[in-house]
Amino acid sequence: MNNIHHLSKSLLLLPAVILFIAVESHAQLNVTGEFRPRTEYRSGYKILSSSSDDPAFFTSQRSRLNLRYQGSQYIFKLSGQDIRTWGESEQLGDTPNVNMHELWAEIGLSETTALKLGRQELIYDDQRLLGSVNWAQQARSHDALLMKYRNLPAAWTIDLGGAYNQESQQLLGNTYTLSNYKVLAYVWAEKRIGSLEASALGLTDGFEIPSGSVNYRYTYGLQLNYPVDALSLQGSFYVQRGDDAIRSNISAYMTTIKGTYKLNPIVLSAGFDYLSGGNADDENPQRHAFHTLYATNHKFYGSMDYFNDIPRDTRGGGLQDLYAKIGYVMSDQIAADLGYHYFALAGNISDPADSERRLKRGLASELDLSFSYFFSDEITFRLGYSALFENHSLERLQNRPAGGLQHWGWTMLVLSPQIIN
Repeated sequence: MNNIHHLSKSLLLLPAVILFIAVESHAQLNVTGEFRPRTEYRSGYKILSSSSDDPAFFTSQRSRLNLRYQGSQYIFKLSGQDIRTWGESEQLGDTPNVNMHELWAEIGLSETTALKLGRQELIYDDQRLLGSVNWAQQARSHDALLMKYRNLPAAWTIDLGGAYNQESQQLLGNTYTLSNYKVLAYVWAEKRIGSLEASALGLTDGFEIPSGSVNYRYTYGLQLNYPVDALSLQGSFYVQRGDDAIRSNISAYMTTIKGTYKLNPIVLSAGFDYLSGGNADDENPQRHAFHTLYATNHKFYGSMDYFNDIPRDTRGGGLQDLYAKIGYVMSDQIAADLGYHYFALAGNISDPADSERRLKRGLASELDLSFSYFFSDEITFRLGYSALFENHSLERLQNRPAGGLQHWGWTMLVLSPQIIN
C-alpha cells in the first residue's frame, strides 16, 4: 500500500524535476494528460441479451499522465494510468489502482538504428495484428525489446522485436501460468515504392502448456496500400501455422480488401475480410480458424465486439465480414460516422447442440453510428449507438436465446491537457 502512495508522489514530483533538467540541458520535454470517462448502456454488447436479462449501465474511467523526455542520444517515456469503474472502490477504502501503461527508453545507436526496451505499445500497419486496443480503457502494452532501423533515403523501415515473459523473479525454473504469451519474436519491414506502401510481418508467439513445454505459433504475410488521388486501395494476406495454447497443427489464413474514396466532406469506404474456418467433417475445426493475435479488433469487426477472438467466438467456423462505411465532416467541430457489417461463418460447421445438423453461415448484421464534437484542441465529446440483428446461428454459437433488440449506447468525454510542451 505504501508503495502506491510513494509512486503517486513520485509521479507528481517527476515532471518538475525533469523540467529543471530539460531547461538546464536544452532537452525536449512533453507532459500530457488524459481524462476519459465513458458511460455505457449494454443490452446485447458482446453477448446476446434475452427478454429476461436486465441491461447493464455503468461509467468507466481512464486517467493518464504521460511524460516524454528527449535527450541528445535517448528518449524516455513514462505513462501512468488509473483505470476504474465508478463505484468499484469503497469510499473510505485504500485500494491500489495506479499502474504503468508504458515505461520505456530508446537509445540512438547510430543515425539509422535505435534500441527501444521496456513496457511499450506495439502498433503496426492498420493494427490488424499488432495494435494498442485503445478503445479498451486499459489498452494493451508489452514488455519487449525492439531494434529499429530507419533508412529514409531508401524508404526502408525495419523493426526486429522480442519478449520473454516471467511472472516473478524466480530462483529456479521458468514456469509461467499467466494467459499471455511466454515468448514473442517478430520482424516487420516496410518499403515505399512511389505511391505504393508495402509491409511484411513475420511473427512467432509461444505459449507454455501444462507439461512445461512451449507451443509455437507462426504468422506471416503482406499488406499493400496504394493511394491514388482521392482513392485508396488496401489489401492484405496472412498465413498461420504451428500450435498455440489450445490448438495443434494450425492451418489458417486471412485475406482482406478495402477501398476508400475521399469526396470532401464525405469519406466512403467498403471492404471484405475473410478469416478462414473449419468444416463439420474436420476433426478439430478450430485449427483452421485464423486468430488475429494482438490486434485492435474493435476497429474492424463491428463496434459491439462479438468477434474479438475468432476461433473462440465462431467455435472454429471463421468469419466473413462484408462492410460499408460513410464518414461526414459537418464542420471543423462536428463529425459523424455510420457503418454497416454483415457477418457470416467462413466454414460449414456443425450445430454445437446437434452434431448432425449444419449451421447456416449467416450470423448477424450490425449498424454502428458515432458522433464527435471537438469543443477545443484539448476537449472532445463523443457518443455512439450500435444495433445488432442476429440470426439463429449466432444464438447457437453462444448457446443463448435472443430476445428483443440487441443494442448498445455510449458517451465519452476525452480531455487531453498539454501540461508542458
